Amino acid sequence: MGAVQWLMILGSRSKIAIFALLFIGLALVGLVGGRAYYLSKQGPAGVAAVITSQAEANVAAATALTPTAPSEPRPVGTGVFDQIAAEVSGVYEKAAPTVVRVRATDGPEQLAGTGFFIDGEGTILTAYAVVGQAESVSVEVNGRTFTAKIIGRDPRSGVAVLKINATKTPHLEFGDGLRLRPASAIVSVAFPYDLKAEPTFGFVAGFDVKYLTRFFATTHLRANLPIKPGQIGGPLLDSQGKVVGVLMLEIDEGKACYALPIEAASKVAADIQKYGEPRHGWMGVGVMPDRSRPERGSPVFVDRLYKGTPAEKSGLKAGDEVISIGDKPVREPSDVLDAAFFSQVGGKVPVKVKRDGKEQIFTITVSARPDSSRIVEPAPLFPNPSGGPASQGVPVKANR
Repeated sequence: MGAVQWLMILGSRSKIAIFALLFIGLALVGLVGGRAYYLSKQGPAGVAAVITSQAEANVAAATALTPTAPSEPRPVGTGVFDQIAAEVSGVYEKAAPTVVRVRATDGPEQLAGTGFFIDGEGTILTAYAVVGQAESVSVEVNGRTFTAKIIGRDPRSGVAVLKINATKTPHLEFGDGLRLRPASAIVSVAFPYDLKAEPTFGFVAGFDVKYLTRFFATTHLRANLPIKPGQIGGPLLDSQGKVVGVLMLEIDEGKACYALPIEAASKVAADIQKYGEPRHGWMGVGVMPDRSRPERGSPVFVDRLYKGTPAEKSGLKAGDEVISIGDKPVREPSDVLDAAFFSQVGGKVPVKVKRDGKEQIFTITVSARPDSSRIVEPAPLFPNPSGGPASQGVPVKANR
């Protein structure tokens, strides 16, 4: 049977389908043949270029569809807060073994505070307010309780020195508290309540000799550092973990505090260890700043000379402008107060003044201070409402 006869037998729909298939087949043959003819004209180099171009197009399409890979995670500890935390943690780890809890009974008051070792022989420095006039004191060290001997205490500076029967005690190195400046970073490590010692981070706010109506024996460091009951007497530390002060007084309802610079505390502690008592120097000179120039650095004048005092005997006169005492320049009245505090009883101190436009030097022979007026008074933060002993009565309030 011929092709024409076979097509005549099939139905109309079948015929249409067969013609469509024949048409598609012829089109494919023509496309392939045309592609082959094109490549034959291009030669081997042209064929390679076409293949390469097609491959690059495929790669570009794949990259565009692939989601962007996430950035590498940021290494832990590179942020500012992480760095601060690491610094504080390092100071805490270094200081924690040297810090002890101190408990004492002063009359009806149950006092509690913090202290720290200052040598390898069990000597502890703390605040006078922590021990008051107690006859016995106990010290907790790493879960063990020791009876401490009171080597000496000084209500004027607020320092107390204790000692336990122990050797090779870990202790803190002394730093430079008076070299700190406002905004210097500081850390305290002390015992709040009945909890473990904790680190607290803050900044130096300033240096003062007076808080409200209370005058200090010497310049104190004011810190924007919160204090909890039980932390008075603890060490104030610099970024190197060296002690720069002793926590003495909470202010602003515990939001800030005052600390005695370690230079002053160590001076009193050295006197106590050497003589059995503090020895405060006395010059007997009253000074006042130039009221017309209230800024720091304005002239300071001798205001009065107390009768029979070393200053009066030296030849100084009221109205003298004080330039320096010893090797320390005088820029404000507190410099004179500090010079007297750090002077040694019996020592001779040169005082440079300006009188009638001429500089003169007079020598003061330092005598012992005639009294030791209390500067820091014990006062419990949380007295027992029932009138009994206050187990967490911590003497850290200022008299106002």
